[in-house]
Amino acid sequence: MTKIGIVEGFFGPVWSHESRLSFAPFMQKYGGSFYIYAPKRDANLRKGWRESWGADYLGELAELRNAFQNHQLKFGVALSPFGLGSLISSSDWTHLKQKFEILSHLKIDYLGLFFDDMPSTPDLLKVQSEVVQLALKYFPSGLIFCPNYYSYDPILDKVFGQRPLGYVEGLKNFISKDVDICWTGPKVISDEISRQHLEEVNSLLGRKPFIWENLFANDGPRNCKKLKLRYFSGRDDSLENETSGIGFNLMNQPYLSQLVYLSSLLVMNKNLSPSEAFEKSCFELYSSEFANFIINHRIMFLDGGLDSLSDEQKISLIRELDSDETPAANEIRGWLKGEYLVGPECLTD
Repeated sequence: MTKIGIVEGFFGPVWSHESRLSFAPFMQKYGGSFYIYAPKRDANLRKGWRESWGADYLGELAELRNAFQNHQLKFGVALSPFGLGSLISSSDWTHLKQKFEILSHLKIDYLGLFFDDMPSTPDLLKVQSEVVQLALKYFPSGLIFCPNYYSYDPILDKVFGQRPLGYVEGLKNFISKDVDICWTGPKVISDEISRQHLEEVNSLLGRKPFIWENLFANDGPRNCKKLKLRYFSGRDDSLENETSGIGFNLMNQPYLSQLVYLSSLLVMNKNLSPSEAFEKSCFELYSSEFANFIINHRIMFLDGGLDSLSDEQKISLIRELDSDETPAANEIRGWLKGEYLVGPECLTD
């Protein structure tokens, strides 16, 4: 059975600790089975992964683990060991073992090894398969691997260097069948993921892919100017039947992300149309006034975004929200004020 949940794996402003915690009761109520913590701006997990993790940091991870596990959900953490190069040094092997030991002692359910959006090196497959083998000693089950090239999208080769010959094809044999492999579809952000595509990827990877679902991601310098209040469309029942998991990588706005996550579940689990699922989710989560505000302005926020709005329009929209102090309304206010702008850290935008 395909597992469905959330991968907090985006660039840009990170979710607050409080907002992450809110997903535990939310997902228990509405659906989903896992939450993986992996924000790109957490240096402890990415560019500063070799550094020691302090007690406060580990305490926050433990609090998240407890929150999700206490709500009958699985919790994971993803390490992105940036800069391993073509030959892993003895020092880096030591750092990797230390981090795997810490995460194992933390009693998390999933370990992510995410190598997405890193520069290419000639021996990617050899190096990463060795890291996977080490990780399997600590996490013989529940290991999720994201390769450097996780889509056919040529933007990955343009930005991070040409994918080494045979890299993606070699994942089938070099990465244990016990490991889930992430894939985003034909594009980094895929408008459509077809049954035919999933069958091709199944053959390519030698297993059903774990779909890293970027449909709602707005973490790049262009996409951050939009609220991805999209309908969940361009997929059919093969998304559940031909995959090992679906991890929604959502917006930089966590409480608005709950809306598109719930609407996606209603499409998949209740067979509602994408538009019906979106509107039903609006009225389920928000007041009638705020639900209608979102429905009425959705296209403006999604298609035109900030660049299409004059200063006067932004002020007027903010005034419409004057009496609403809920977290989702605050996120729209903040977005209209430019508080969620992202620089070139997300290079695939």
